[in-house]
Amino acid sequence: MAFNFEDNKKDAIVLLQTVAQELGTEDMNKAGRIFRAVLQSIRDRLPVIDAVQFAAQLPIFWKGIYFDQYDVSKVPVEIRDAQEWINYIRNKNAFAANNDFQQDEEISAAFRSVVHALQQHMTDGQLQQVINSLNQDIQELLVV
Repeated sequence: MAFNFEDNKKDAIVLLQTVAQELGTEDMNKAGRIFRAVLQSIRDRLPVIDAVQFAAQLPIFWKGIYFDQYDVSKVPVEIRDAQEWINYIRNKNAFAANNDFQQDEEISAAFRSVVHALQQHMTDGQLQQVINSLNQDIQELLVV
């Protein structure tokens, strides 16, 4: 089977454009930073098997971002409430957090936006399993 870089690139760009649209930004770099922070936060919250199953539905480029600096000996990270979750996402984007995430509500909105974008590109069952694995307090951040 041939590996088509252009198709893989296109799939990654389409997903990033969906994230940017959900975030309400035309800045693809900002959308990418936020997407990375939320993806890696979700990854760290999941047991290894679930994290791998979740990643299986991502375009290959985003799989690389998702697994970058992944340490299976430190997961799943225990996050008990929404404020811990917000802080965790903020720390995943430490390089640009002051620009991307100035307020807690911006992080909550980014989390919702990324989940909405993923809903358009993943099967409902897999994404719902991930959402269900989050504490109720965190799940409530998805409700506007």
